[in-house]
Amino acid sequence: MSDLFGKSRNKDVAAISRIKHWVQEIFKLSENENILVTELQCYEEGCPPIETVIVVLRGETEKRQYKFHKRINEINFEDIANLTT
Repeated sequence: MSDLFGKSRNKDVAAISRIKHWVQEIFKLSENENILVTELQCYEEGCPPIETVIVVLRGETEKRQYKFHKRINEINFEDIANLTT
């Protein structure tokens, strides 16, 4: 089932939690820093059909955004580890 924005309501909660854990571990984040994980669908020409966006919010001003052209459940530890290289 999809909502008005084309996002699935059936989220892979286990995969999202796993990704957040990896990001927290690799970036050495405190519990006060936030991680957002979202899977988006794009219907525009030239846009990948599925994209996972990970946003790391550190403090009140620092925000880093990472994009993967794959589904949430396809992201692995190595993908996240490669963000720091």
